[in-house]
Amino acid sequence: MQGLAESTLGEMVRAAAGEFGVAVQPDQEPEQNRFTRSDQYSFIRHGVPSLAFKFGYEKGSPEEKIRKDWVKNVYHKPSDDLNQPVDQVAAAQFDRIILSLLRLVADAKERPHWNEDSFFKRFASAGHL
Repeated sequence: MQGLAESTLGEMVRAAAGEFGVAVQPDQEPEQNRFTRSDQYSFIRHGVPSLAFKFGYEKGSPEEKIRKDWVKNVYHKPSDDLNQPVDQVAAAQFDRIILSLLRLVADAKERPHWNEDSFFKRFASAGHL
């Protein structure tokens, strides 16, 4: 999860994923700066706390190698098309976790906000969209 420690959304997504027995990990590759290079950054620049969901892996696991090989050889290349295999059970669980997070955010008494120590809190003065 990119942005996990930046706002109150971090604890909310942990709770949402926990409903399904799914662990939430911090960004495994923070040196790539993907949190500021992904689509949600437009919201962040306007002061809106955001997260970026990524599929995790354990360091040194076969899944780490699969992911790194996919990024190197398929991601944003002509082979990055609809012919790739999709784990539909995992995709459905992913959607249920996001739906649970949306419910938690909608039902909360307060809007999500930046944590006091977040670098991105400086954008809060931009106001919410």
